[in-house]
Amino acid sequence: MTARARPARPLLAAMVAVLATSLTACASSSGGVAARIHQYLETPSSTTTTAPTPPTTVLPCDPTQSEPPSGALPSPGVMPAGTYMQVIQQRGHLIVGVDQNTEFFGYRDPQTGVIDGFDIALAREVARAIFGNPNAIELRAVTTDQRLPAVESGQVDMVASQVTATCARRQQVDLSTIYYLDHQKLLVRAGSPITGVAGLAGDKVCATSGSTSIVNIAHLAPGAVLYPVAARTDCLVALEEGWVDAVTSDDTILLGLEVQDPYNTTILPAELSNEPYALATSKQFPEFGRFVNGVLEQLRTNGRLEQLYRQWLDHPDLGFAPPASPPAARYLPQ
Repeated sequence: MTARARPARPLLAAMVAVLATSLTACASSSGGVAARIHQYLETPSSTTTTAPTPPTTVLPCDPTQSEPPSGALPSPGVMPAGTYMQVIQQRGHLIVGVDQNTEFFGYRDPQTGVIDGFDIALAREVARAIFGNPNAIELRAVTTDQRLPAVESGQVDMVASQVTATCARRQQVDLSTIYYLDHQKLLVRAGSPITGVAGLAGDKVCATSGSTSIVNIAHLAPGAVLYPVAARTDCLVALEEGWVDAVTSDDTILLGLEVQDPYNTTILPAELSNEPYALATSKQFPEFGRFVNGVLEQLRTNGRLEQLYRQWLDHPDLGFAPPASPPAARYLPQ
């Protein structure tokens, strides 16, 4: 991509976002972004360069298929008795795990401290369906590797944070129908000799712990040196400081990093994998997963999902636009 017309967001903004509160002590560790990255970069190579191993069990599933809605959505404020939706309603707010440092999808505005973006907008639609009020919601910042454990442990009701649907993840949590299809790519410094995965042998590549990106790159570029970090913006700092040679993640995530430093970074065009995004809920409450799919189906039908696409993700000035329309829902056979 070429240099962007939009001014770069100062690096300080990214650091402020990363240093905000999250679910674990990771976000409260002393020393800030640089110290946290050094924690990973200074770990002996025997632990940092081990390629993540995908599950050995053959999982006969289509990760883009999900449980169908149970029928028409109940009226807001009148959730069926005995359901998890009623538990949420009685509590008075929906608790959602989100990212806080990914432009367009989930980011904390450094001026206001408010987290907003496309994923947050979807979460508010679920709250609207339960309460009739999109603001009856509590957002909790989670890093990539905290997302599924937060759902499984009940710390959050749902995660809306660019969760790629995979067969292995569907064994851990319930995943909604796909609301966005992204692709994994590489971000490098401007003028870098790296032109694709074939040129990564011996190079240091940053990715977030617990992501599909770090698993994929380990197998696409087995000669690369992997450096996992907690937060997505940590990779931008590592690239800018010269601690790594490339960053790999989903295209939309990399675009958010490039926007912050458009003159010194560039996204390589090659698509390394498909990354279909889903909302994550607990397997303990399958009725809630079906309810979330009912909300997404309603948003597809009434055009609201496409409206949110245009509002949050259509950035032609940045050389980026979402697909022409949201992906159609694909349901498991009943």
